[in-house]
Amino acid sequence: MGSPALPLSAVARRLREAGILLAVSGSQEVTITGVSQDSRGVTPGDLFLAWKGSEHDAHEFLPQAVEGGAVAAVVERLVSEVQVTQLLVSDGRLGGALAADTAFGSPWTQLFLAGVTGTNGKTTSAVLARHLLQQRGRARALGTLGLVEESGSVRPGTEGLTTPGPVQICRMLREMADDGVEYGALEVSSHALDQRRMDGVGLDAAVFTNLSQDHLDYHPDLDSYRQAKARLLELLKPGGWAVVNRDEAAWRGQPVPGGRTLHFGFGEEGGSEGGGEGEGEEEGGPALVARGLDLTPGGSRLRLRAGMEEVEVHLPLLGRFNVENALAAAGVARVAGLSLEEIAGGLSSAPQVPGRLELVVDLPFPVLIDFAHTPHALERVLQTLRPLVRGRLMVLFGAGGDRDRGKRPRMGAVVARLADLAFVTSDNPRTEDPEAIIDDILQGMGTAPRLRIPDRREAIAAGLREGRPGDLLLLAGKGHEAYQTVGRQRHPFVERDIVLEFLGGREGGSA
Repeated sequence: MGSPALPLSAVARRLREAGILLAVSGSQEVTITGVSQDSRGVTPGDLFLAWKGSEHDAHEFLPQAVEGGAVAAVVERLVSEVQVTQLLVSDGRLGGALAADTAFGSPWTQLFLAGVTGTNGKTTSAVLARHLLQQRGRARALGTLGLVEESGSVRPGTEGLTTPGPVQICRMLREMADDGVEYGALEVSSHALDQRRMDGVGLDAAVFTNLSQDHLDYHPDLDSYRQAKARLLELLKPGGWAVVNRDEAAWRGQPVPGGRTLHFGFGEEGGSEGGGEGEGEEEGGPALVARGLDLTPGGSRLRLRAGMEEVEVHLPLLGRFNVENALAAAGVARVAGLSLEEIAGGLSSAPQVPGRLELVVDLPFPVLIDFAHTPHALERVLQTLRPLVRGRLMVLFGAGGDRDRGKRPRMGAVVARLADLAFVTSDNPRTEDPEAIIDDILQGMGTAPRLRIPDRREAIAAGLREGRPGDLLLLAGKGHEAYQTVGRQRHPFVERDIVLEFLGGREGGSA
């Protein structure tokens, strides 16, 4: 779906109003009929977006874009060898985001949009928010799973988008608005915020789940990582809401434009500090509070309180962290105008989220898949599963290559402390030596029982051979992913299918 015909002068005006247009080379009397940030996908009439990235400089591909039919470009430096109008800007990423939004007619103005950020829980929170909002109107979610449509299924071919580039974001939002979708929930990564991919979009709700060590291969330190996440607040529409996990210390004291904040978290009976008669309202805005939390093998029971109202909720998802994700989604629904009763009903019918404590089989012993790939996420998942296991808690895990090395021994330490047996293997080794990645992990494991099996498929087979009734095997790290990246190549790798193949196709019910 393309953008409508638009005079280039409209884009120039938007960039000028943002204070980043430095010069115009060529005539503004040009009509653009599309926009592209990839020279290979340019079609005649396109506006080409160029900036210097960490690996590639798109200015080098401007001649190729012009050959493909680009009639103008937004650039950070003028390229003299091409004869098209160039809008010179001080920030190419921001310029690209604003230009794409202008070209697609600012579709976010026609939608209620929630952006969800945090280290863990983004996918589940966004999917649950979509599920709740669907009670009021057509709703979609966009993130790591792909585009989750009104039916709750993922549109084929959209998997692994996380936060796509500005053109793709605007194109998908335009499609949503044109299709009559009213609500959207978007996962927003720290990379996307730092690279201004979302800067052309306005949000009705900015959701903050939690913060722990991750992506320090990209961000200089944890504070820089936090600051990148906090940029989500800059995208709020006038009158928009911050929906904030009050139990996450990293977000305390964070100023919110307009001051409209809804906090979510646990009451005294849920195990956090604070609480008491004032729960449901707190300084800076209202709150959603989970009280009387009861974690069971079939999910969680709790009382959800907002102000003087309180309702019972049975969440059919495992673990305290999934209650936290559900509270984040409930916060989105609350600021969108849903009643507490509607929220409770929606949470009680919450869907299983692929690759998030997903049960593959329960016989001869439960095998679950989860995307946990950080020390904090592993800890939360293992603490959830530990009380549910009569025998041994076995964990198969690795760590991604070409990524934050510092988290590897910490992941090993978490598994050594909370699991009975580990199968240390590969995740997505990329261009690193899988054996070297495992060496890093083992530095944190001491003498804890483990088997070192670099080939992940072989490790899965070993885990299935080792398990016996009463045990539980968790395959951690890849979750919903349908591939494994070795070198620079992606190879098909669907853990659910591999498990079923080894076990002869037997699928289970509930853990």
